Amino acid sequence: MKNTLKTINWLMLISGSLIAVLGITMLFTPLATLVTLAAIIGIAMIISGISEIVSFYGEAKGHRSGWMLASGIITGLLGIWTLFGRGSQALAAIIPFVFAVWVMTSSIMRIVGSINLKAEGFSGWAAIFVLGVIGTILGFILLFSPVLSSVIVAYSIAFMLITYGINNVILFFRLHKLGKAIQEQLGS
Repeated sequence: MKNTLKTINWLMLISGSLIAVLGITMLFTPLATLVTLAAIIGIAMIISGISEIVSFYGEAKGHRSGWMLASGIITGLLGIWTLFGRGSQALAAIIPFVFAVWVMTSSIMRIVGSINLKAEGFSGWAAIFVLGVIGTILGFILLFSPVLSSVIVAYSIAFMLITYGINNVILFFRLHKLGKAIQEQLGS
């Protein structure tokens, strides 16, 4: 048991370090890594679409928004299309546009949803509306700037990987410190 915990602890350090290095590498080659990111983005969009669909069915029948369901279906279909497209190079060329359309579609759905929330008397509708408008504008800009869209996608994932890797390294040191404290308590 002790050796298993030690192995897991060291694997956390190694995996965290490698993931952080991968994220840092992506910062310097954002456009070159887009081919690899195609699968990750497709999976993320499918998960996002499924979560929106599940959220729709989780609401009481009187409070369900068809826009949430539509957003989930569109997001899921775009994810499937991205994941199973024709070749990784074609996907890498398409990802900036898919991302832009996804941002625009989701943001428009949020605008419409916020208007429905306003009609129901929800006090936080304005913040959702404003974020939807900002997202729609950003999606429109990204649609006509595929390089900017590519860089945003690549950098977002790179920062996510760096954060995750650093988190694993910190966890390694905390678990290592905790293990020493437990050994001292047991040894005393």
